[in-house]
Amino acid sequence: MLASCVVFFAGAEPAHAAPVCAVLSSGAAPQANSAVNAACGQIGTPYSWGGGHGGQPGPSYGICDASNGAPNDCHVKGLDCSGMVRYAYYLAVGADVINGVTTTQWTSPRAVARFYRGDGTGPLLPGDLVFFGNTPSTIHHVAIYLGQGYIAEAPYSGGYVQVSALSSHGDYYGAIRLYGPGGGSPVPPPGGGRFWVDTFANASVYGSPTSTASTGTLYQGTNYVFCKVWGREMRSGSSFNHWWLRTDPDVGPAGQWVSAYYLSRWGNDVAKDNNGTVIPDC
Repeated sequence: MLASCVVFFAGAEPAHAAPVCAVLSSGAAPQANSAVNAACGQIGTPYSWGGGHGGQPGPSYGICDASNGAPNDCHVKGLDCSGMVRYAYYLAVGADVINGVTTTQWTSPRAVARFYRGDGTGPLLPGDLVFFGNTPSTIHHVAIYLGQGYIAEAPYSGGYVQVSALSSHGDYYGAIRLYGPGGGSPVPPPGGGRFWVDTFANASVYGSPTSTASTGTLYQGTNYVFCKVWGREMRSGSSFNHWWLRTDPDVGPAGQWVSAYYLSRWGNDVAKDNNGTVIPDC
Protein backbone atom coordinates (compact mmCIF):
# COMPACT_ATOMS: atom_id res chain seq x y z
CA MET A 1 0.00 0.00 0.00
CA LEU A 2 1.49 3.32 -1.09
CA ALA A 3 1.86 6.13 1.37
CA SER A 4 0.01 9.25 0.32
CA CYS A 5 2.71 11.89 0.78
CA VAL A 6 -0.15 14.21 1.68
CA VAL A 7 1.31 17.41 3.08
CA PHE A 8 -0.12 19.17 6.14
CA PHE A 9 0.99 22.69 6.82
CA ALA A 10 1.44 24.38 10.16
CA GLY A 11 -0.15 27.65 11.06
CA ALA A 12 0.72 30.80 9.19
CA GLU A 13 4.34 31.88 9.43
CA PRO A 14 6.16 34.86 7.95
CA ALA A 15 7.02 34.17 4.32
CA HIS A 16 10.67 33.54 3.62
CA ALA A 17 12.21 32.77 0.26
CA ALA A 18 13.54 29.22 0.15
CA PRO A 19 17.30 28.98 -0.38
CA VAL A 20 18.91 27.42 -3.41
CA CYS A 21 18.84 23.64 -3.01
CA ALA A 22 22.22 22.56 -1.65
CA VAL A 23 23.99 21.09 1.37
CA LEU A 24 23.26 23.89 3.83
CA SER A 25 25.26 22.78 6.87
CA SER A 26 28.36 20.75 7.65
CA GLY A 27 29.02 17.52 9.49
CA ALA A 28 27.22 14.91 7.40
CA ALA A 29 28.70 11.81 5.81
CA PRO A 30 29.97 12.09 2.22
CA GLN A 31 27.21 9.72 1.08
CA ALA A 32 24.59 11.91 2.75
CA ASN A 33 25.95 15.06 1.12
CA SER A 34 25.92 13.26 -2.23
CA ALA A 35 22.29 12.27 -1.64
CA VAL A 36 21.38 15.91 -0.97
CA ASN A 37 23.05 16.96 -4.20
CA ALA A 38 21.23 14.18 -6.06
CA ALA A 39 17.90 15.30 -4.60
CA CYS A 40 18.66 18.87 -5.62
CA GLY A 41 19.24 17.58 -9.14
CA GLN A 42 15.57 16.53 -9.14
CA ILE A 43 14.20 20.01 -8.43
CA GLY A 44 11.36 20.60 -10.85
CA THR A 45 10.62 16.91 -11.43
CA PRO A 46 6.85 16.37 -11.42
CA TYR A 47 5.21 14.72 -8.44
CA SER A 48 3.54 11.43 -9.42
CA TRP A 49 1.64 9.28 -6.89
CA GLY A 50 3.52 5.97 -6.93
CA GLY A 51 6.30 7.36 -9.14
CA GLY A 52 9.78 6.06 -8.41
CA HIS A 53 8.66 2.64 -7.16
CA GLY A 54 9.61 0.55 -10.17
CA GLY A 55 12.14 -2.25 -10.21
CA GLN A 56 14.88 0.38 -10.60
CA PRO A 57 14.87 3.72 -8.78
CA GLY A 58 14.01 6.76 -10.86
CA PRO A 59 11.06 8.66 -12.32
CA SER A 60 8.19 6.49 -13.52
CA TYR A 61 4.50 6.78 -14.33
CA GLY A 62 2.38 6.78 -11.21
CA ILE A 63 -1.09 5.63 -10.26
CA CYS A 64 -4.40 7.36 -10.98
CA ASP A 65 -6.14 7.41 -7.60
CA ALA A 66 -8.65 10.17 -7.04
CA SER A 67 -9.18 9.06 -3.43
CA ASN A 68 -5.59 10.08 -2.70
CA GLY A 69 -5.75 13.31 -4.66
CA ALA A 70 -4.05 11.84 -7.72
CA PRO A 71 -6.70 11.51 -10.46
CA ASN A 72 -4.23 11.89 -13.35
CA ASP A 73 -0.92 10.57 -12.04
CA CYS A 74 -0.85 7.43 -14.19
CA HIS A 75 -0.19 9.89 -17.04
CA VAL A 76 2.57 11.76 -15.18
CA LYS A 77 6.17 10.51 -15.17
CA GLY A 78 7.79 11.61 -11.96
CA LEU A 79 8.46 10.79 -8.31
CA ASP A 80 6.45 10.67 -5.13
CA CYS A 81 8.00 11.53 -1.78
CA SER A 82 9.45 8.11 -0.96
CA GLY A 83 10.38 7.50 -4.59
CA MET A 84 12.37 10.74 -4.58
CA VAL A 85 14.47 9.94 -1.50
CA ARG A 86 14.98 6.39 -2.79
CA TYR A 87 16.30 7.76 -6.09
CA ALA A 88 18.52 10.37 -4.40
CA TYR A 89 20.34 7.75 -2.34
CA TYR A 90 20.56 5.40 -5.32
CA LEU A 91 22.31 8.14 -7.33
CA ALA A 92 24.53 8.94 -4.35
CA VAL A 93 25.79 5.47 -3.45
CA GLY A 94 25.01 3.31 -6.49
CA ALA A 95 22.78 0.92 -4.53
CA ASP A 96 19.07 0.75 -3.76
CA VAL A 97 19.49 1.29 -0.01
CA ILE A 98 16.12 2.80 0.97
CA ASN A 99 13.43 1.13 -1.15
CA GLY A 100 9.82 1.04 0.00
CA VAL A 101 7.08 3.50 0.92
CA THR A 102 7.23 5.99 3.77
CA THR A 103 6.19 3.64 6.58
CA THR A 104 8.72 0.98 5.58
CA GLN A 105 11.48 3.53 5.00
CA TRP A 106 10.96 4.82 8.55
CA THR A 107 11.54 1.33 9.98
CA SER A 108 14.56 0.60 7.74
CA PRO A 109 17.16 -1.55 9.51
CA ARG A 110 19.84 0.33 7.58
CA ALA A 111 19.43 3.37 9.84
CA VAL A 112 22.55 4.12 11.90
CA ALA A 113 20.74 6.77 13.96
CA ARG A 114 17.11 7.59 14.67
CA PHE A 115 15.54 10.78 16.03
CA TYR A 116 12.06 11.62 17.29
CA ARG A 117 9.93 14.75 17.61
CA GLY A 118 10.97 15.10 21.23
CA ASP A 119 14.63 15.36 20.19
CA GLY A 120 13.87 18.50 18.20
CA THR A 121 15.57 19.22 14.88
CA GLY A 122 18.90 20.30 16.36
CA PRO A 123 20.56 16.88 15.88
CA LEU A 124 19.65 16.67 12.18
CA LEU A 125 22.33 16.68 9.49
CA PRO A 126 22.07 17.03 5.72
CA GLY A 127 20.95 13.78 4.12
CA ASP A 128 18.81 12.68 7.07
CA LEU A 129 15.39 11.44 5.99
CA VAL A 130 12.65 13.34 7.84
CA PHE A 131 9.19 11.83 8.30
CA PHE A 132 5.78 13.32 8.96
CA GLY A 133 2.77 11.78 10.72
CA ASN A 134 1.36 11.46 14.20
CA THR A 135 2.17 7.78 14.78
CA PRO A 136 4.41 5.21 13.07
CA SER A 137 1.41 3.70 11.29
CA THR A 138 0.18 7.08 10.00
CA ILE A 139 3.48 8.36 8.63
CA HIS A 140 2.50 9.77 5.26
CA HIS A 141 5.40 11.90 3.99
CA VAL A 142 9.19 11.82 3.81
CA ALA A 143 11.76 14.38 2.65
CA ILE A 144 15.52 14.80 2.71
CA TYR A 145 17.06 17.31 5.08
CA LEU A 146 19.32 20.01 3.61
CA GLY A 147 20.37 21.80 6.80
CA GLN A 148 19.36 25.12 8.39
CA GLY A 149 15.75 23.96 8.71
CA TYR A 150 15.14 23.22 5.03
CA ILE A 151 14.17 20.06 3.14
CA ALA A 152 13.93 18.85 -0.44
CA GLU A 153 10.64 17.09 -1.05
CA ALA A 154 8.23 15.78 -3.65
CA PRO A 155 5.17 17.44 -2.08
CA TYR A 156 1.82 16.48 -3.64
CA SER A 157 0.02 15.59 -6.86
CA GLY A 158 0.28 18.49 -9.27
CA GLY A 159 3.43 19.78 -7.62
CA TYR A 160 7.13 19.42 -8.34
CA VAL A 161 10.22 18.49 -6.33
CA GLN A 162 11.02 21.63 -4.36
CA VAL A 163 12.80 23.15 -1.38
CA SER A 164 10.57 23.84 1.65
CA ALA A 165 10.98 24.77 5.29
CA LEU A 166 10.69 21.73 7.53
CA SER A 167 8.59 23.89 9.85
CA SER A 168 5.95 24.32 7.14
CA HIS A 169 4.77 20.81 8.03
CA GLY A 170 2.81 20.60 11.24
CA ASP A 171 3.38 16.93 12.07
CA TYR A 172 7.11 16.22 12.01
CA TYR A 173 7.49 12.74 13.51
CA GLY A 174 11.22 11.95 13.37
CA ALA A 175 14.22 11.20 11.18
CA ILE A 176 16.68 8.47 10.30
CA ARG A 177 20.32 8.68 9.26
CA LEU A 178 21.67 6.13 6.79
CA TYR A 179 25.40 6.90 7.03
CA GLY A 180 27.44 8.05 10.01
CA PRO A 181 29.22 11.41 9.91
CA GLY A 182 32.49 9.60 9.19
CA GLY A 183 30.96 8.16 6.04
CA GLY A 184 30.35 4.58 7.08
CA SER A 185 33.43 3.38 5.24
CA PRO A 186 36.61 2.35 7.08
CA VAL A 187 40.13 3.22 6.10
CA PRO A 188 41.07 0.04 4.21
CA PRO A 189 43.61 -2.13 6.02
CA PRO A 190 46.33 -3.90 4.04
CA GLY A 191 44.64 -6.38 1.73
CA GLY A 192 41.14 -4.89 1.70
CA GLY A 193 38.35 -2.99 3.44
CA ARG A 194 37.33 -5.67 5.94
CA PHE A 195 38.64 -6.24 9.45
CA TRP A 196 38.62 -9.85 10.60
CA VAL A 197 37.62 -10.57 14.20
CA ASP A 198 36.87 -13.66 16.29
CA THR A 199 33.54 -13.76 18.13
CA PHE A 200 33.16 -16.13 21.08
CA ALA A 201 29.41 -16.79 20.71
CA ASN A 202 26.48 -16.29 18.37
CA ALA A 203 25.60 -12.59 18.63
CA SER A 204 22.39 -10.71 17.93
CA VAL A 205 22.74 -7.82 15.47
CA TYR A 206 20.74 -4.61 15.37
CA GLY A 207 19.70 -1.95 12.91
CA SER A 208 21.48 0.77 14.86
CA PRO A 209 23.97 0.98 17.77
CA THR A 210 21.18 2.15 20.07
CA SER A 211 18.43 -0.24 19.00
CA THR A 212 17.15 -3.02 21.24
CA ALA A 213 15.21 -4.90 18.52
CA SER A 214 17.35 -7.64 17.01
CA THR A 215 17.41 -7.91 13.21
CA GLY A 216 19.47 -11.10 12.87
CA THR A 217 22.43 -13.14 14.06
CA LEU A 218 26.20 -13.18 13.55
CA TYR A 219 27.46 -16.69 14.15
CA GLN A 220 30.34 -17.56 16.46
CA GLY A 221 33.70 -17.78 14.71
CA THR A 222 35.84 -15.56 12.49
CA ASN A 223 33.84 -12.71 10.97
CA TYR A 224 34.51 -9.45 9.18
CA VAL A 225 33.52 -5.95 10.28
CA PHE A 226 33.94 -2.56 8.64
CA CYS A 227 34.09 0.14 11.28
CA LYS A 228 32.94 1.12 14.77
CA VAL A 229 30.73 3.66 16.55
CA TRP A 230 29.99 4.35 20.23
CA GLY A 231 26.56 3.10 21.33
CA ARG A 232 24.61 1.55 24.15
CA GLU A 233 26.44 -0.53 26.75
CA MET A 234 26.54 -4.33 26.55
CA ARG A 235 27.50 -5.84 29.91
CA SER A 236 27.76 -9.14 31.75
CA GLY A 237 29.28 -8.91 35.21
CA SER A 238 32.54 -6.98 34.97
CA SER A 239 32.77 -7.36 31.17
CA PHE A 240 31.32 -4.53 29.08
CA ASN A 241 31.71 -2.72 25.79
CA HIS A 242 30.21 0.43 24.27
CA TRP A 243 31.67 -0.02 20.78
CA TRP A 244 29.45 -1.33 17.99
CA LEU A 245 30.76 -2.81 14.77
CA ARG A 246 29.20 -2.56 11.32
CA THR A 247 28.99 -6.02 9.73
CA ASP A 248 27.04 -8.29 7.39
CA PRO A 249 25.43 -10.95 9.61
CA ASP A 250 24.83 -14.60 8.78
CA VAL A 251 21.09 -14.16 9.33
CA GLY A 252 19.35 -10.88 8.52
CA PRO A 253 19.96 -7.87 6.25
CA ALA A 254 23.41 -6.58 5.41
CA GLY A 255 24.95 -3.58 7.13
CA GLN A 256 23.87 -4.31 10.71
CA TRP A 257 25.56 -3.65 14.07
CA VAL A 258 27.07 -6.11 16.54
CA SER A 259 28.50 -5.26 19.95
CA ALA A 260 32.28 -5.46 20.31
CA TYR A 261 31.48 -7.18 23.62
CA TYR A 262 31.54 -10.42 21.59
CA LEU A 263 35.14 -10.02 20.45
CA SER A 264 37.08 -12.86 22.03
CA ARG A 265 40.60 -11.41 22.11
CA TRP A 266 40.21 -8.03 23.79
CA GLY A 267 38.93 -6.36 26.96
CA ASN A 268 36.46 -3.71 28.03
CA ASP A 269 35.73 -0.93 25.52
CA VAL A 270 38.34 -2.28 23.12
CA ALA A 271 37.57 -2.84 19.43
CA LYS A 272 40.54 -4.32 17.58
CA ASP A 273 40.81 -6.88 14.80
CA ASN A 274 42.66 -10.18 15.18
CA ASN A 275 45.97 -8.49 14.33
CA GLY A 276 45.55 -5.88 17.05
CA THR A 277 44.63 -3.07 14.64
CA VAL A 278 42.15 -0.61 16.11
CA ILE A 279 38.99 -0.77 14.01
CA PRO A 280 38.40 2.74 12.54
CA ASP A 281 35.43 4.92 13.31
CA CYS A 282 32.53 4.92 10.86
